Amino acid sequence: MPVEKRRELLLESAFRVIARRGVDGATTRAISAEAGVTLSTFHYVFESRDDLLAALVTRGTDTELAVIATALGTAAAGAERGPGGIRIMLQESLSGYIDGVVADPEREQAMISLNQYARQTSGLAELGANMYQRYYDAIADGLEVAADQAGVGWDRPTAELAPLVVAATDGITLAYLNTRDRTICDRIAEATVTLLLGHVGDHH
Repeated sequence: MPVEKRRELLLESAFRVIARRGVDGATTRAISAEAGVTLSTFHYVFESRDDLLAALVTRGTDTELAVIATALGTAAAGAERGPGGIRIMLQESLSGYIDGVVADPEREQAMISLNQYARQTSGLAELGANMYQRYYDAIADGLEVAADQAGVGWDRPTAELAPLVVAATDGITLAYLNTRDRTICDRIAEATVTLLLGHVGDHH
């Protein structure tokens, strides 16, 4: 099996182990067993457990950003102009994010565990901060795109609005993981859209 395929197998296996047992339970032995490979294979692909965990944070962040980008792109296609258009894009984007959480809650649980572990671990603390900065930057860019598509503006820089959206997606994720109730997630999304619409400025 090519090294890249082994890497993918180990990363996906690690996500599943962390979702079930937490980061502390994700030993190299447990991850290797989940992947059906030997410990020597693990250490051939990754220098250390922390090396794998760092790769997981990057992979998980990439995946979540792709979900957001896809949802926004789908919502923007053929969107109407004006405040009504921006409302639809925001609603459909957050709905798309919820779809992603519902489809793969184990990955979301693993990402939360990884972020907490990274924040508390010497040498990995920057990973958590970098993960959130990437979320903020991506959301800020997405809000710019949505405004341009709808022909409206924001009353403040999108960099100031992005953390509000990330706070909402964090809340949606935690709500679903704890309740498995999509209705609650939809209510959080609806309130977030209402909040953001209050920051829509003049038309371009």
